[in-house]
Amino acid sequence: MNYFDGSAFSRDWTSHHIPVWEQLLRERAHEPLRVLEIGSFEGRSALFFLQFLPNCQLTCIDTFEGSVEHRTPGSRHHTDMVEVEARFDANTRPFADRLEKLKAFSIEALSELQRTSRRFDVVYVDGDHHAASAFTDAQQSWDLLASGGIMILDDYLWQPAKPTAERPQAGIDAFLQAKAGEYEVLHSDYQVIIRKTWAPSQRAAPDFTIGGRSIDEASGGSIKPPLVSFVVIAWNYGRYVGATIDSIKAQDYPNFECLVIDNGSTDDSVEVIARHVGNDDRFRIETLPENLGQLGAAFWSLDKIKGGFVSFVDADDVLLSTYASMHVQAHLALRQSVAFTSSSVVETDALGNILATAGGNVGSGSQSQTGNLHAEASVLRLPTVSRQDFQQLSARTALVPKSASGWQWNPGTANMYRASQLRLVRRGGEARYMRSADGYLNFMCHGFGGSALIDVVLSGYRLHGQNAFSNHESSPWLRSGTPEYYRLAEEATLTDIDFLLANAGRYVWMLDGGFWSVLDLITRETPKRLRSFYGDPKVFEIFLANAPKLAPQFRSRVFCREILARYSGSQARKILRAGFGGKLKPRAYGEIALSETRKAASILRKRK
Repeated sequence: MNYFDGSAFSRDWTSHHIPVWEQLLRERAHEPLRVLEIGSFEGRSALFFLQFLPNCQLTCIDTFEGSVEHRTPGSRHHTDMVEVEARFDANTRPFADRLEKLKAFSIEALSELQRTSRRFDVVYVDGDHHAASAFTDAQQSWDLLASGGIMILDDYLWQPAKPTAERPQAGIDAFLQAKAGEYEVLHSDYQVIIRKTWAPSQRAAPDFTIGGRSIDEASGGSIKPPLVSFVVIAWNYGRYVGATIDSIKAQDYPNFECLVIDNGSTDDSVEVIARHVGNDDRFRIETLPENLGQLGAAFWSLDKIKGGFVSFVDADDVLLSTYASMHVQAHLALRQSVAFTSSSVVETDALGNILATAGGNVGSGSQSQTGNLHAEASVLRLPTVSRQDFQQLSARTALVPKSASGWQWNPGTANMYRASQLRLVRRGGEARYMRSADGYLNFMCHGFGGSALIDVVLSGYRLHGQNAFSNHESSPWLRSGTPEYYRLAEEATLTDIDFLLANAGRYVWMLDGGFWSVLDLITRETPKRLRSFYGDPKVFEIFLANAPKLAPQFRSRVFCREILARYSGSQARKILRAGFGGKLKPRAYGEIALSETRKAASILRKRK
């Protein structure tokens, strides 16, 4: 392939490297890679990356002022840098939608990329040739390189007769020595090419404090930070799952484990997962012979993980580096314990370009915007959450009212659950549940233990046309999903109701009077539509079948009242008879009469 047809150049320092680059990048050529280039000149290497990696996003850093040799009159490398920049712009213009040009000194641009937690899969270092600059460029960009990513260090053998300080070799050697054990060498000649293999398991666990005092010291080491379990459930997302794994590795909260489940994929997911996990001992890989569905795989994973907090990470999403820290801090600081927290997301297209942000309704309705967290000095504090971040968390965290109806949260990856709550609502029986995990878990867990919204963006939700639910970015005027999705969701809701009613013997005592409100919650209906929903023949048949097991869990008066709050007429009488062994009790007749009187009175009031 000729990558340079129709382009204009005055120099060619690149073409002879391309066969090696093609060989090393070929297996990932069609992934949506993030590429960082330090030193772009006229754009020859940029054109290679943009065409050989057709789904990549390329960030180019260059001052377009040239190095000393470009600015020195009489030098064989002397160049008009204004013309060089013009040629770069013209050569790369056809790819403007995938190119980010940062005209700046590398030390400034790389610092800004670090500040905004950017991550890259390929880094090409070809900037200033001084040893100190080569070292600094490599050192700064190493922190931006994802685990499993490739770094190309150019000009290792450039101008050997020059003083050591004026050529890259000593800087590259110093960098490689500093990072020994964190990479494998893929190629070493005029260029040195390495793959990052560092497993950050050597990081120390964060030292929690309360009132400024170390918990580890105060407890003699007997109290440890929470363990977070990430569960990645991948099914035919080989083109995205690598970035997902890399974002988990980049968490600033080190006390986590990650279980990556290949859920019966038929693409290259298994190979991609293995490559990105590498030798990081915090990660385990499980391969299922068949697709259990996302919810089925989530239930299956609960016997494989050890964490007290769990996030099911969609294999096409990415986490911000602060994700775990902020969720754990919210859980530990909330004035009342909740079953899960749900954070805001940034919605992107398939290539990672931002489309919109989606957040919770913090500060609206009955949700209190402030005052949901304890004071900073009185709670367990994570060292990875700054005072400024804690203040933001305190201002933007809200409890979701137990009475709220309908979907209140962000999808999938945005949620961190207490493992104990997940096990409480786990369903047995069949292993396959072909539905989304959050569609079941969020309603059930909120009903059992409550939830809180964190209106801070902590993850990226990728929209690529094959999502199980969303087919466009969030909009208050448009429904997401498809008619088929909603049909399947309605069928799934019926199974949720059947499960709760069938397990009333287990849950009624535990919920301490809240059983019926949880039942109403999992219908997903508003209060005004509840009676109509319950009257549906399919729902009625579920109640009728479960009535013999349901009635004994309540005093007869309570059972009558709750059934009559949802049913009337022959449906109510049939359910009550089934619950009372085929015959209505005298109290039931009284409750029916009272219910019908109240209903008639309500109708009369509305007519006046």
